[in-house]
Amino acid sequence: MVPAVIGESLKRGSRVVLVKGVAWKTWNAFIYYCYTGIVNFTNLRSQSTPDEQSRLEDGPPHCSPKSMYQLAKKLNNEPLSRLALKAIETRLSAANILDEAFSEFTSRHDAIKEMEIALLLQYKSTPAVSHGLPAKIQAVAMGNLPHAASALTVLYQQITQIPGQN
Repeated sequence: MVPAVIGESLKRGSRVVLVKGVAWKTWNAFIYYCYTGIVNFTNLRSQSTPDEQSRLEDGPPHCSPKSMYQLAKKLNNEPLSRLALKAIETRLSAANILDEAFSEFTSRHDAIKEMEIALLLQYKSTPAVSHGLPAKIQAVAMGNLPHAASALTVLYQQITQIPGQN
């Protein structure tokens, strides 16, 4: 029965995409977005303020902007990936930029990495960044954050204005 459904979809110019590893909240918010064009993002876990949206039952379904960004990229939905990227960007501050820029999520997404490193440089004079950056660099050097090596490389390239690959 499944092959008939797939074959029928392909006849109408549709495509079938198998997407694994997506949470129910993200799918629910994605389907709502497809019908309405509205997406409701929660705060990042690294934000110190509690997320009031996640406790609300009413209104559009909500999800993590990171989760939606990953799903949008898997589905090649550029408008939605831009919305999610902007939502991530607006939730970044001097208080959480180091954790986010050196995260595993950021290491998997070049556009996110470029945006976050640019913000990290904007916040470089703040106490949170100027005091926290040496510890992040040491963690990368010690092998505790191996995924963050590319972020450190991009940071170095931005500081020294060296053109090149990430």
